[in-house]
Amino acid sequence: MPSIDGYPRPDWTAIGDVISKSPESEARDLWCAAARTWLELTAKHLGSPYRVLETPSFLFLMPLNERDAGLISTFAEKALRQILVKLEGLAEIDVYGKRVIMVFATQDAYYAYSAYFYPEGEHPLSAGVFLNAEYGHIAIPFADIAEIEATVAHELTHDCLRLLPIPLWLNEGLAVTIENEICGNHPLRMEADRLREHAEFWNEDTIQEFWSGESFGRVDQGIGLSYELARYCIRALAHDLPSFITFAQRASAADGGEAAAMEVYEGSLGGLIEQFFGPGNWSPRFGD
Repeated sequence: MPSIDGYPRPDWTAIGDVISKSPESEARDLWCAAARTWLELTAKHLGSPYRVLETPSFLFLMPLNERDAGLISTFAEKALRQILVKLEGLAEIDVYGKRVIMVFATQDAYYAYSAYFYPEGEHPLSAGVFLNAEYGHIAIPFADIAEIEATVAHELTHDCLRLLPIPLWLNEGLAVTIENEICGNHPLRMEADRLREHAEFWNEDTIQEFWSGESFGRVDQGIGLSYELARYCIRALAHDLPSFITFAQRASAADGGEAAAMEVYEGSLGGLIEQFFGPGNWSPRFGD
């Protein structure tokens, strides 16, 4: 298996070509075997105490003691079941192999591993990431168990939505909403001071960053405000769940979800933002 900077980097395209020539009934087991070998080689590269743990739905790479590894793996199985129910009609149920979660002992190890996936820029600071490339998988730096569980719930939501070409605001809004519903860690309350921050930050230019997803990469207060606004948008849109599912199935990052909103809700997404901040030029503008 080829390696870069010591880390095994499988040629998943070549592996997929080989598996595609096997009977369909054997494909999942073959994908799992390839992923298991990948993680075992990664554990060997990282050294003790890293080890591979397997559950019905997951393959884990973790440097944790048996108790903590058991807590995280049990939580991940439970969280996945909840996500598949909460996102019925949107979530990807059948994946080619078991889902993969890597937990790294330090921030440095986490960034050293994941930098490979950001060849043209700096890796943004994060508590974890779903790497939607090749064999999609989750990478997390070590933290306390509650924080790891919250990150698992968040990134697993991204994992389950990986095949939908939805706008980033919708993807992140769903991830933080599901994370809170599972973990109860960040209740959504808009206090007067926070509402003023939103009103002062969002204007006809910054709202375009929200629709395009650029504001989720900001390094100022805009990133936190973006996640909160996304959650408010999800709450407002999902009051009619069947319509929301249809909207999310049709929403495209190419226009921020505007065409799907016009089709399903018979109105612009700008009207959604107007509910929060009053009249303004809030609609997505793509290709102007």
